Amino acid sequence: MRARRNRRRGFTLIELLVALVIFSLAAAIAAGTFWSVTKAWTRGGEMLEQLHYGEFAMEQLVTALRGAAWFPSKPEAFGFWLERDKASWVTSGTAFLPPDSPLRNGLHRLSVTVDSAAGERGLTVRAWPHLTEDADENDAEPWLVCPEAEEFTCEWYDFDVDSWSTDWEETNSLPKLVRVTLKMKKRAEFDEELELQRLVELEVAPDLPGRERRDRTTDVGRPEDAAPEASAGENKVTLRAGEGGETAAPEEGGP
Repeated sequence: MRARRNRRRGFTLIELLVALVIFSLAAAIAAGTFWSVTKAWTRGGEMLEQLHYGEFAMEQLVTALRGAAWFPSKPEAFGFWLERDKASWVTSGTAFLPPDSPLRNGLHRLSVTVDSAAGERGLTVRAWPHLTEDADENDAEPWLVCPEAEEFTCEWYDFDVDSWSTDWEETNSLPKLVRVTLKMKKRAEFDEELELQRLVELEVAPDLPGRERRDRTTDVGRPEDAAPEASAGENKVTLRAGEGGETAAPEEGGP
């Protein structure tokens, strides 16, 4: 009788196999959840690091643009040079300049683009005296200000046709409103792409010669899809996924 009772207290092979399967499933679910949380934490940390890099570079860029200088006595020396992925202008600010740079004491010309410097590719800046006739941009030493930047785009707003453009032919003048965009490098293991954008007014910009200019504060006759996306000075941060699909576009007011 006692032997029969002892046999009833044990587990059968089927019961052991069922318990093993349940334990394996629970362990797999816990491991998968832990891996997903760890990946999301890592992705969030890397995105935050990229955002800090981009915000610093964007703030310096906006400061330099707001300090743009232009004088009608010699407009060709203070003009705005623009290609889609490169912009150059004369500024009185100290943005991007090292503390020991002699150019911090006066006007100088800046050139901003995505290029290689110090063996690494990213947002690169050059600076040189703007009135030196024999000075060349390639002679200026480049320095890397944002290694996380993948693309840089500069556009100006044409109030005659109410649209953004990269075709700038008035090299002896300044645009009144520019839009700068920084696209950060895409992480190999993640699909998201971080993009920062800022609108900047150049208050010293003159009216372009030979062209009728409309007040930039008016919206009369402006197509909805061509109007500026944000007020000047406002920062736009966009997170894109996959093939350029937009997943989020929070906007933060600029300083």
